[in-house]
Amino acid sequence: MDDPSPPPAYITAAHSHGIPLRQTAPIKRGPPPLDIPILKYLRSKKIILASASPRRQHLLSQLSLYPTILPSSHPENLSQKDKTPEQYVSATAQEKCLSVYKTAIDSSEHDDPDLVIAADTIIATRSGKILEKPKSEQDHINMLKHLRDTVYHRVLTAVVVLAPKQDLSHPGYEMECHVEDTKVYFAGAEDGLPDDVIESYVKSREGADKAGGYAIQGVGGMVLVEKVEGSVDNVVGLPVRKCLQLCEQVVFRQGQEEDRGEDD
Repeated sequence: MDDPSPPPAYITAAHSHGIPLRQTAPIKRGPPPLDIPILKYLRSKKIILASASPRRQHLLSQLSLYPTILPSSHPENLSQKDKTPEQYVSATAQEKCLSVYKTAIDSSEHDDPDLVIAADTIIATRSGKILEKPKSEQDHINMLKHLRDTVYHRVLTAVVVLAPKQDLSHPGYEMECHVEDTKVYFAGAEDGLPDDVIESYVKSREGADKAGGYAIQGVGGMVLVEKVEGSVDNVVGLPVRKCLQLCEQVVFRQGQEEDRGEDD
């Protein structure tokens, strides 16, 4: 008569018969943190990110940096008339950085920061006009149609980092700023980007990618954009390599003039 009990599990049966089993593959772990001096220093320090952008947070988390998020409430009311797009985005990012730093050191709820990182991203047309961030779905549709019809535009991101001065000399902090410029080329209407495609994109993603992130993110990168010339991380909103260079400058080389090449 057959034994009605279920057969033993394979591993149990193999062990009982002395059959050696191969070890299971080790658990794959993520890459180890980059072992460079500025990152090793910052991982034990109080860092504030003066932005609520999830993309910027994600980029910093990939470097194993997890700053306190303290978005700036400073109004963006600088005049654009007497400034180039580069000057404008640099000035707004610096205002945000200083505003958040002052808020942090004046607040009893926060420890004084060792570093503040701020950034601002704008879109400028070929003629140099700064586009206002769309306030509605229709504004967003109109903006993308305009960018399509002008072939390419510029995404400019200013990143600013600030650290308290070690010698407490005036003004009490060291601050550096860098502006990154990327050209984004849209596909044309005749290339498969008619109005209804733009309208569908906005209706499905309203509230996202309004400062150029559509160039490389998800559906936007495949449908809207023909090509990107320049730094990819700038389009996301934080030029990471330059950010780290500025951190090294304000932390390790306070009071020293940075040797900027012609490209900068």
